[in-house]
Amino acid sequence: MKKQIPSFFTGFASAVLLLALCTTALAASGKVSYNFVNVALNAETKITAGQDITAANGQKVPGTILFTDAAGGKTNYLPIRAVSELLGVEIGYDSATKTILLGSQPKQEAPEEESEQEPHEPGSEAVAVSGRQWLRELKDGGIHYYWPKASEVSQYTDLPAFQPTWLPEGFALSGVGVSPIGIPNSTVGWNYEKDGKYLVSFTCYRPTEKPCGSGHGVEVDTAALLRAATVQGRSADFYQIHNVANLVWEESAGNLFWLESNLDQATLEKIANSVKEVKEEALPVYQMEWIPDGFRKSASTVTPQMVTESWSRETQTEGQPRNRTHFRWYYSREPQAAPAGSPETVTVKGVQAQYWAADPNAEPSTASVDGKVISISTTEAQMNTLLWTDPQTNITFRLLAPLDKDVMIRMAESITRK
Repeated sequence: MKKQIPSFFTGFASAVLLLALCTTALAASGKVSYNFVNVALNAETKITAGQDITAANGQKVPGTILFTDAAGGKTNYLPIRAVSELLGVEIGYDSATKTILLGSQPKQEAPEEESEQEPHEPGSEAVAVSGRQWLRELKDGGIHYYWPKASEVSQYTDLPAFQPTWLPEGFALSGVGVSPIGIPNSTVGWNYEKDGKYLVSFTCYRPTEKPCGSGHGVEVDTAALLRAATVQGRSADFYQIHNVANLVWEESAGNLFWLESNLDQATLEKIANSVKEVKEEALPVYQMEWIPDGFRKSASTVTPQMVTESWSRETQTEGQPRNRTHFRWYYSREPQAAPAGSPETVTVKGVQAQYWAADPNAEPSTASVDGKVISISTTEAQMNTLLWTDPQTNITFRLLAPLDKDVMIRMAESITRK
């Protein structure tokens, strides 16, 4: 999911995502990129560039999608649910007509013979699977799982501690995310990457009242794509959709696990069989003491495996578009994913570090109204990468920023433990 690949997989996990139904077609005629721009409402940032958002079903999905056509024209797309929440507009879906409904809809009288029926509830077509607790629903290009005893769900005091303990050689941690909606501490996901083109995304879902799943377009017959698999002696579901493989299973306590990758089924099953509950102590707390003027923290995620922070800055000259710049930094005990290519060796606090320069020809993302550019935002392709490990603590740090190398080194050297 790097620069762009991790969000590609989470894009497939979107339940109500504008353009999710035609990503493959777009990719064939142009370039599709993810999470390149910030989204602001009334001057307040609501969606931060570089960060996924969480759909109503608990899945992590891209916050924005940038499509660059063959002629170089750029168009930004947003998840429909994000648009509805930003503008305060109701959203619904009519499965009979395959229509997304925005705004309040007129109530329709049910036919007389149906007047005694119970109203349709989401997930009512989900079916029980032998030997499992979660219900499965495969329709309209979707793969969804529902916990049938939602009224019995309790609060969770800490995050799930399940994670893969084996990955193919060369894979390293690229990101960790948690669900900010619904029941706290119910969902956590890990992204792993190799050479910027091989991805593994693992998510653990605890039972909640919300379904978890993914949408792939109504033209995809997910029921026909279902294949039986086995993970840790339990039945599992495998789906190969385009070039993305999905492996879903549960364990006896009711946790549901989901793997997505562009690797083959045998490799995914080996990764799945390595998943264990691994309790880890909380990471030390670090802070960046020096940050270039104007940047403000826009988001942070804290897990025992990794801590991430996102910062953004907005500037504007009268008569000119708003200019939004952002950077992110991470730290973890595990090794972290590095960009493809050969890095430059630099020094951070006397420690050898690696620096990868971004493509000098990478362009920012723009938003336009009536053909006039109103904002310019940093893209992932513009991000330089600085990566180093503290030899005393074995904690690895990674800084992604569209800033000069010397500025990034100064930022890195200002990081201190609280």
